[in-house]
Amino acid sequence: MYKTGQKIINRFWEFLMLFIAITLGFFVENYRGVLVDRQKEKEIIASFINDLETDIKELDIVIQRRETREVRIDSIIYILNNGLQDDYGKDLYYYARYLPRPAVFWANNTTNEELKYSGNFILIKNQKIIDTLLQYNDNFIFIDFIKEREEYLVRRLFDQINVMFDPMVFDEMNVYDIEFIYPSGNPKINTKNKDVINLFLSNLHYVKTVNVGQLGLFKRHQKKAKEILNFIKQEYPDVAAEKRK
Repeated sequence: MYKTGQKIINRFWEFLMLFIAITLGFFVENYRGVLVDRQKEKEIIASFINDLETDIKELDIVIQRRETREVRIDSIIYILNNGLQDDYGKDLYYYARYLPRPAVFWANNTTNEELKYSGNFILIKNQKIIDTLLQYNDNFIFIDFIKEREEYLVRRLFDQINVMFDPMVFDEMNVYDIEFIYPSGNPKINTKNKDVINLFLSNLHYVKTVNVGQLGLFKRHQKKAKEILNFIKQEYPDVAAEKRK
């Protein structure tokens, strides 16, 4: 009887030790998984910070060029509206040469796209961060829509530029792919027909309207990017500190 009871006690302790070993192993493995997920989350957040910082820098350049574009468009409108094209032919050609080249913003949303297709958004434990980033990236849809609208207007204006201006003069102004120099002398435009000039101005006003809209959109988008960047750094100070090293 005693031996039987002792066997039961021994088996109980064996079972208990086995149970404890398995349970501890489970918790250790689970904890290791948590650490791995935490590290992946930090890497994702660091990648988002890189994307936002890149967007902010890119938008600085685009906004500056858009503001310059607005000045050039206004200058063309002023010259033609006041019949000063013979006096300011050099300026007119220089400003017009840039018309088909609006500064374009290419969003750096690589991390967002990768997470959407991989399903790794679940690794980000802060729901506010997820909601904020998704909302930010939704803006790209509207930006792309306006970009397509502007491309259409610029193509239409380009046809009239070919009528109004001498392509040989444009050719001598080429320096780099996106930079031009003033033409030599004081070249004349190809027409004095007021109807042709007014049609050109009418379409130029549409291009100006879209440029003003794009400029405001880019400024708001950049402001939002800065706000989100600060928010992320506040929520993940360890990641922000690591990036500063």
